[in-house]
Amino acid sequence: MKDKTSFFIRGFTQSATITLFSRISGFIRDIFIAAFLGAGVFSDIFLIAFKVPNLFRRITAEGALTSAFLPIYSKLIEQKGKVIADNFLKIFIFLVAIFLILLMIVIQIIMPFIIFFLAPGFSDNNLVFEQITSLTRITIIFMPLISIVALLGVATNVYGKFWVLSFTPIILNFCLIISCFFINDDLSIRSLPLAYATVLGGILQLIFIIIMIKKFGVLKLKILDIKSNTVKKINEIKSYLKKTWKKFLPAAFGGGVLQINLLVDTILASLLGFGSVSYLYFADRIAQLPLGIIGIALSSSLLTSLSKSSAIRDTKQFSKELIISLKIGLFFSIPASFVFINFSELFIRVLFERGEFSSIETKQTARALIAYAFGIPAFIILKSCQPAFLAEGNTKTPMYVGLILLLLNIFLSFLLMHFLDHLGIALATSLVSWIGSFIYLVLLIKKRKILKFKFNLKLEESNLLFISIYALKLVLTSFLMILFMKITFYILNIYKLNEIYILLFLVLIGLITYILTNYFLKYIPQELLIGKVIKLRK
Repeated sequence: MKDKTSFFIRGFTQSATITLFSRISGFIRDIFIAAFLGAGVFSDIFLIAFKVPNLFRRITAEGALTSAFLPIYSKLIEQKGKVIADNFLKIFIFLVAIFLILLMIVIQIIMPFIIFFLAPGFSDNNLVFEQITSLTRITIIFMPLISIVALLGVATNVYGKFWVLSFTPIILNFCLIISCFFINDDLSIRSLPLAYATVLGGILQLIFIIIMIKKFGVLKLKILDIKSNTVKKINEIKSYLKKTWKKFLPAAFGGGVLQINLLVDTILASLLGFGSVSYLYFADRIAQLPLGIIGIALSSSLLTSLSKSSAIRDTKQFSKELIISLKIGLFFSIPASFVFINFSELFIRVLFERGEFSSIETKQTARALIAYAFGIPAFIILKSCQPAFLAEGNTKTPMYVGLILLLLNIFLSFLLMHFLDHLGIALATSLVSWIGSFIYLVLLIKKRKILKFKFNLKLEESNLLFISIYALKLVLTSFLMILFMKITFYILNIYKLNEIYILLFLVLIGLITYILTNYFLKYIPQELLIGKVIKLRK
């Protein structure tokens, strides 16, 4: 049992560590974009053009394709062997590539209609509308590239090489950072170098992951030999392909609901005028730090691990890993939420306020960050709960939940944006995430993956009361952390230190306070400590 749990913990720590570096490189990328383009019309043009392929990246790398594909791929390895699993993977990747290339061609043809849908607020400005359309025709080439990278990356996850897929965004971020130095006023579209860098990043990511697959022997890259496969084997692979495609669309909607909601945010923000799209983007980038490092790392490693447990019908281990995921997610997300709510303006000012990014834009972006920060724990809970359904091949339940949440998000966004502008859009996304978390927890109780509230002296870890009490403990230690950070902030301001040093010192004080407090109170998830012990022993 420890070995199975250690696979999940090892996957989480690998993904989280590399994703941390990925997010740091992403922040550096955004700092450069903010400095060269600001948070106005120029940045809006690129961010909307980047939204379409980025949406596909999140849905494939963190959602639909992998959610539909991974449980079946894991089952084939466990029950049928590597040869059939490899053949299935090769055929599936080939079909996905053909489908996405054809889809890309169709999107190129109808691009003006897509841009009108994505940014209806900019349709009256012909010049801006044409520039967004031109850029998106370039960035959309990134879509099939990153989707293939995602599928190959999932294969490396199954073999315990979680860091490979987590590393690929660093390549893209590096390309975008370099391209910022080619931005100048003489270009017909100021952000044109960023669009070309996006495509180059996709090509380099694909080359990198192919090299890693060859190095670790995850998949033999020779062309599939149809003649050597019997008719029975071919028909068997076809049946698994049909199952995967059947689950794809529900998984695309259910697994990508957060990304779809963020897309809705962009569409509605365009109606509020220039700048609102950028305010939400830069705020979301900071809020995505814990979601990216913890949420995605938990989701990818948990889906892989739960798929293995489901394939061998180990229900006890399945529930155990789900509870561990919730504990780890809450441990990191609750303090992150507190920090961003209390120091939102400081984070935005230090990270982005330079060059074209002014103090006015800092205040507007900070408002959005507070709203997104409120929903960070809910985002993480969603990322932990969805794999419990997807690992068992149940893509319909996340699809139905996703549809409810999407409609709620549209309704609340329309309602709140009239009173709070872009802040209302961000707040609606957070509120909907909390509602979604509640729905998923209720469904997991019904499936007996989590026990309902049970008041007794011996709290079982799978009891929802245990999780609730654990969350409350973390809220209290987070309050203590914020108190120390506030005192430190006032003292440092007296000496008028540079705000970069103030932020670094605050983060350090907060981290030390939170970790030490939870260590002495024994609130740190023991699985994280056990995972380190197992690794050291090996």
